[in-house]
Amino acid sequence: MTITTQAPAGTASREPGTCRYPGCGSPARARDRDAPGRRPGYCEREVPEDRDGTAVLVRHTALTAFRRRAQLSGQPDDGRPVTAAISRAGAIRDDALAAMSRLGAQLAAAMDQLAAIGEQLAAAGDPEAAEAQAEAVRAEAAAQLEHARAQAAGHAAARHAAGRDAAEARAAAAEAITTMEAQAAALSDAGEAARAAVQALDGERAAHAAELAAARAERDAALNAAADARRGRDQDRQQHDAALAAINGTITTLREQLARAEAALDRERAEQHKTVALLHGLITSRPEDPEPKAAARRQPAGH
Repeated sequence: MTITTQAPAGTASREPGTCRYPGCGSPARARDRDAPGRRPGYCEREVPEDRDGTAVLVRHTALTAFRRRAQLSGQPDDGRPVTAAISRAGAIRDDALAAMSRLGAQLAAAMDQLAAIGEQLAAAGDPEAAEAQAEAVRAEAAAQLEHARAQAAGHAAARHAAGRDAAEARAAAAEAITTMEAQAAALSDAGEAARAAVQALDGERAAHAAELAAARAERDAALNAAADARRGRDQDRQQHDAALAAINGTITTLREQLARAEAALDRERAEQHKTVALLHGLITSRPEDPEPKAAARRQPAGH
């Protein structure tokens, strides 16, 4: 039974100190002097990649490297790198334990066969043949043991790779959690800003409603004042029309009185004219009598 292991993409020929992103040969980012822990394993640069015919800038981090390895291995990316890495490590561990159990059983069977062959050779009485056959059995057992060791080493390498993938998955998950927390903080700030904007808008709406109500009240007051002024003008016009009509009637009456007075004056003038003409006729027709004139002069003034 042979078990083959395959190193993760991008890590088989990776040089020490280079970026662990699949296919990237840039040097990893240098660790800060005061930063604890091991040196970062990724360059954290934005490198364009071909994704379905479209160039996309991808930052080389633990999260993007995990997703890229999952894409290259044909595994779906369900957004849970830690769970996927732990499941894969558990599967590799179970396979290794099962293989080691099978190898132990095979070794036990080989030792039993070797003991049986030794007994048979000892019974046969041919020491050289028995030694040669025993040597062959020992060589075969050693080869199987070496193969088992190689398989165990392969499983150990696979477990180590699984542990490293799990560590990278945890780092990717921590980075994703940090990003999600930053996004949640940004969303919270945006929500606070939106609530403040809504409150300000409500205040402006209330102020605008108050101004609109005041403007409507002023408009109604102005309309009422205009209506009162219109009614006052109408009353003044009616009073003016009545006064004008009274004045016109008075003028008409005065004109009639004037006409009557002029007619009476004309008659009086005509009478005076007649009287003057009569007096003039009398004066011109009577002889002059000095005595009456003297008597008239002697009469009192009141007579």
